[in-house]
Amino acid sequence: MIPPPRLPVEAFGGPWGVIEADLGGPLPQDYKDLSRLYGAGYWLQFLGLNVPRSVNPNIQLAPQARAISAAFSGYEDLPYPMWPAPEGLLPLGGTDNGDYLFWLRRGSRAEAWPIVVWDRAFHSFELIECDVTGFLAGLARGKILPKAFPDDLLPIEPLFSTCESYPSVSAEATDAAPRRSGRVRLDLDQAWSSWRGSAGRPKS
Repeated sequence: MIPPPRLPVEAFGGPWGVIEADLGGPLPQDYKDLSRLYGAGYWLQFLGLNVPRSVNPNIQLAPQARAISAAFSGYEDLPYPMWPAPEGLLPLGGTDNGDYLFWLRRGSRAEAWPIVVWDRAFHSFELIECDVTGFLAGLARGKILPKAFPDDLLPIEPLFSTCESYPSVSAEATDAAPRRSGRVRLDLDQAWSSWRGSAGRPKS
């Protein structure tokens, strides 16, 4: 459905031992396959997945797991614990709008981890019951559309491009930007204060 690039950038085929030890356990095999076949890149011109190894720490899996989990962990009333807590959310990537993608490390098998999308606009979490390859394929086919994502996500070409056109992501503060204008960086303190003050509970 989404052909891999002929020459992937920052593709990674292992060894995985050091990375998995750093993150506290095995990672899903489909993510490993994506990392080997696609490398670093930009999906549907809207989202990116963090990669195991990169010259850019803003798209590197373990550093981003630490940075984003730390940014969320200071807040109460989260519907899920954050990594490295057991069955916590492990940051996986993000979107142009500053939404975050996570694995929910539920159960003993990494292959069964579903995806959770954090919506920057409504400060809510949405559980998507599929693995990361199913998530990407569902987006590309128009079968999955998280509430955080724009209604006009499709049609779009190319469905995947290598990291030369892949915006970086960070947990630092900035102003909001329109959809598809380049990934924005998120002030979690401001967003979470707004959510707690206006709603008190995540919207679903």
